[in-house]
Amino acid sequence: MKGQEVSSRAMWVALIVLSSVVAGACACGLFWAAGAGLVAAIGAGGATFLGVATIGFAIVALLL
Repeated sequence: MKGQEVSSRAMWVALIVLSSVVAGACACGLFWAAGAGLVAAIGAGGATFLGVATIGFAIVALLL
């Protein structure tokens, strides 16, 4: 389909956000399984999401 191509940058953004969500959910689950409180587990997941997303976007900005 002509005109329906997805740009390279959009694919990288989707990949970074998806991997950040997965990493954040894993961190939240690990903290919860380790016995941390709900607030600490959610905070750890959110911090992991922000960290992975920031590093991912910085790397893509450097490479593209």
